[in-house]
Amino acid sequence: MKDQNTISNEETKAEKYQRALDIFIESVHKPDPSLRACAHNQKCYNELLEVRSEVLDHLNTMRRSL
Repeated sequence: MKDQNTISNEETKAEKYQRALDIFIESVHKPDPSLRACAHNQKCYNELLEVRSEVLDHLNTMRRSL
């Protein structure tokens, strides 16, 4: 995700929350090679991806109707 647009100063709190949630979800999607290497070394890589999937499911339930 690239920051490409100027944001209006008249945005609602709900719109800001939605955008912040989208950015956070994007950060969970983004691979972190260092953390994944640690998970491999500690033999819990599959469990890490399982937790990631559960967190993404939960984050998607947090979406609000605007």
